[in-house]
Amino acid sequence: QEADEILDDFPITREEMFDYDCVVAFDPDWQALAAGQVDLLETWVADESGGLIVVAGPVHTGEAVGGWVQDSTMAKIRALYPVEFLRRVSVWEASTLTAAEPWQLDFTREGLEAEFLWLDDTQTASVQAWADFRGVYSHQPVRKLKPAATVYAHFSDPRSGQSGQLPPFLAAQFYGSGRVFYIGSGELWRLREVDDGYFDRLYTR
Repeated sequence: QEADEILDDFPITREEMFDYDCVVAFDPDWQALAAGQVDLLETWVADESGGLIVVAGPVHTGEAVGGWVQDSTMAKIRALYPVEFLRRVSVWEASTLTAAEPWQLDFTREGLEAEFLWLDDTQTASVQAWADFRGVYSHQPVRKLKPAATVYAHFSDPRSGQSGQLPPFLAAQFYGSGRVFYIGSGELWRLREVDDGYFDRLYTR
């Protein structure tokens, strides 16, 4: 029933889809979309400069067997993401997904300079705001960052790293004329613990 409601709400014509500037997808079940809808989403991003925000999560992104990450018909969806996922997440221990305590985000230089990630009016104030944020408990393990992608922040738990690299938590790539922004879990609502305005500012910017 939930999948049917999603399909009912999803624009199904080019004209309807092209009225939108941005789509935010929280751990979506991409397999609920028909092939034509997948094509439309990919075209909207690539040719119409659509902005897509994708938030990973344990239900659908982390589905170990039979999910869209393993589905050969979902290649266009996976191409949109700035990260490549593990195709066999079942071999990972649960400790690589969820920590017992929160870990702050480890921002790269690009992340510190990206004004759309600033939680306050200046870079200095934003750095302090992110420092006041206790962090998140989980992330979606990925195989690697795609070559043309930019990572803005990593999940900082050193136990979650592979080959000396911490997993990307915030990353983006241009896809055609559009852009796709990746968030490694749905936990950024925890910014409200510091200031309600930080969460609102982050998503509206």
